[in-house]
Amino acid sequence: MNPSIKELLASFENLPTDKVIILPNNKNIIMAAKEAASMTVKNVAVIPTISVPQGLSAMFRLIPDFDFDENVTSMTDAVNDVETGEITIATRSVEVDNVQVEKGQVIALHNGKLISSSQTIDEACEALLAAADTNDYERITFFYGEDIETGQVNQLADKVRSIYPDHEIEVHEGGQPHYQLIIAIE
Repeated sequence: MNPSIKELLASFENLPTDKVIILPNNKNIIMAAKEAASMTVKNVAVIPTISVPQGLSAMFRLIPDFDFDENVTSMTDAVNDVETGEITIATRSVEVDNVQVEKGQVIALHNGKLISSSQTIDEACEALLAAADTNDYERITFFYGEDIETGQVNQLADKVRSIYPDHEIEVHEGGQPHYQLIIAIE
């Protein structure tokens, strides 16, 4: 769901603070968030996050007692410290960016770009982690959706641990629809 400018404005206008930071976590919401920010007397910053991993990375940089502008700068910098992966099932056959996809295949997106189609979630995940240059990072976090079993995610995490033994691997229930996995690589 993409909230309207009016809905975004209403979400913070009556908060008991004059400083607000918005994390859109979706490229389709950034412009509406900026417009809502321009319609208030409050000090509102929009951090241009386009994914949940970016939003979480930014959120972890927030220091409540810190200067507002310094927080905004630090949180904005955090957006570039995380790679985002998404694993889902193709709803139609298509060719995008030289990747041929058949309806029902598992597809992997790296920072929003289609990078592979596979027969299994494990294959898609391995392709995604390779494309993201995961060896250059320290932590892999899996947020699993409503369409995948916990046991399958734990088996996948164990497999990833064997491929990336020096990385921290975390698994969290995300509950998101449509995406079996959202992956943060930091």
